[in-house]
Amino acid sequence: MSWPNLFIVGAMKAGTTALHAYLDQHPDIFMCDPKEPSYFSKSSPDQQDTERYLALFKAGAGCRYRGESSTQYTKHPTVTNAPARLADACPEARIIYMIREPVARIVSQYLFNRRVHGETRPLREAVAADPRYRDYGDYAAQIRPYQKRFGPVMVLQAEDLAKAPQAIMDRVCNGLDLPTIRVEQGEQRNRTADALRRHDVATRVLIRPELEPLRRVVKAVGAKQLVQSLWDRFNPPAPMPVTDAERAGLERDLADWRAEQAHAIAPLLDGRPLAWNTNV
Repeated sequence: MSWPNLFIVGAMKAGTTALHAYLDQHPDIFMCDPKEPSYFSKSSPDQQDTERYLALFKAGAGCRYRGESSTQYTKHPTVTNAPARLADACPEARIIYMIREPVARIVSQYLFNRRVHGETRPLREAVAADPRYRDYGDYAAQIRPYQKRFGPVMVLQAEDLAKAPQAIMDRVCNGLDLPTIRVEQGEQRNRTADALRRHDVATRVLIRPELEPLRRVVKAVGAKQLVQSLWDRFNPPAPMPVTDAERAGLERDLADWRAEQAHAIAPLLDGRPLAWNTNV
């Protein structure tokens, strides 16, 4: 079985789910399901891990590109050496990295942590106490190891993808030396980024990795919409826990850091402007 050769390595909460879905529409690209197998985040995968991972790409054997989108690969220092492990196994791989306005990405990560990991602290307190909120959005630092091993990394902005997915897909296809296609621009988002749910414990149980085979069966039999409707009735969204005032306060807290991020990432955009206002 062949190793994958196309990776969306992050950033977390920066549009990777949407891009994964768009890429999967191309006849010469096969993107695996589940989207984030996170194989290269493991320090010592065994033979069974490797066989299971490679099996995810079996159906794409005839495609020019076989890809995945594990955001764990750009979560240094929580996850270490993923770029090196990836380069050892897939030295000719193409690397794509998604970025997003830094404060918006942090807020989305915070909501995800509340929903999935039981985060209970207020937004500003959580961000001040936990360096991972900023680490995972330190874009230039996270992709530097990939540049070292793979050369240029294609850096895309979540805001551009949301506004003009066809233009972004055309750019990706050109970069991969593939013919462009017209993409279906339906809703392509990660539902875990939705509002918190009334019963967060139930959410944390149902998204556990060991239930992935069941989720794949639901998709395969065409029952995804029915199950989602039942889930929405049983576990409706809870009120948004982040107020405009809290977000504004976080923007003030991170103003200098945000400016540093803009300065560091701008040279990696191939002359394209940042999609967010650097003066906020």
